[in-house]
Amino acid sequence: MASTTTRTRRSSIERRCLSKFAKRLFKGMPRSVLRSVYQAECHSKQKKPL
Repeated sequence: MASTTTRTRRSSIERRCLSKFAKRLFKGMPRSVLRSVYQAECHSKQKKPL
């Protein structure tokens, strides 16, 4: 018997760049909040944002 999982669509920012901690912490927040968290993580890791 196969287990049923619910899958949600994710943006490229969520899929590639945010840490798991940030994804859990800011779950359900507007996209603008996720984008600013992404910018902060890129800055702290000295990576070029998408």
